[in-house]
Amino acid sequence: MITTVTLNPCIDYTVNVPELALGELNVMSSSRLDVSGKGVNVAVVLSRLGVPALCTGISFSANHAELAAFLDGEGIAHDFVVARGSIRMNIKINDGSESRRMTEINSRGDKVSPDMLNQAREKITRFAAKSDMLIMSGRIPNGAGGDIYRQIMQDLRGCGCKIVIDAERRPLIEAVKGCPFLIKPNLHELEVSFGRPVRDISDILSVCGMIISSGVEVVCVSMSERGALIASREGAYHAVVSDIKPLGLQGAGDSMVAGICKAVSEGRNLSDMLKFGIAAASASIVREGTDLCRSKDFEDMLARVEIEKIG
Repeated sequence: MITTVTLNPCIDYTVNVPELALGELNVMSSSRLDVSGKGVNVAVVLSRLGVPALCTGISFSANHAELAAFLDGEGIAHDFVVARGSIRMNIKINDGSESRRMTEINSRGDKVSPDMLNQAREKITRFAAKSDMLIMSGRIPNGAGGDIYRQIMQDLRGCGCKIVIDAERRPLIEAVKGCPFLIKPNLHELEVSFGRPVRDISDILSVCGMIISSGVEVVCVSMSERGALIASREGAYHAVVSDIKPLGLQGAGDSMVAGICKAVSEGRNLSDMLKFGIAAASASIVREGTDLCRSKDFEDMLARVEIEKIG
């Protein structure tokens, strides 16, 4: 089993406008609401790709029923600590002009008490003992310290499950100190978290080498239209899927994590981990809003992945 941890879930409100004009009246062409959160998204994609997953973490009482109903509809087991407050709302504005920009306005969410955090840590530890992999990803809750992922990793010492981290800045830096199995930053997250410029592949490989030498086994870096790179002590690979028309960028990184973890669960090698990851990400961005990767699209994209050994 794979367990995903979401400490601060959200609801994505995606708005499409023909051309975003700041400071002026904009009329949307369409909109949609999606229950989301990075760990939630990973679990959804894993389930759609035939890998059993369980969702845990922290939810909020005012609209937890929406999250539970969504996961029930996807056939995903879930067990959250439910704190007082509301699941946060994130606004995504897609500019339909040639720029194809997405503007994000994200909420921090309601504050979580130390007691709720401790209850969540106990629950995570219990599920980790039954899991082959545990994925912790996304924004930490208001009220938690930036080292929360590393604290949880300390709770899990000796449990035997592989730990995957998808975060940025201090939560990622602290998590790396705990030597997880894999981390999956994007280019921006890699640069701002480790303070090293990443202009080209050699820069990325240099930072990945530094992280791997600290004890992380695998680093995967998503690079938007430039594809993705994966590195370990075995070597490194770069992959792309060409000629894709993106409709929704949300959840692409989460889909990549799910694809990688599917490959790991099947005992596949490093290059297959990247192939599965980029195929799942590509299958996600061809869908609108935070409507994530589907099995058929994943299989189609898998056949289109162009991969090469580098470094």
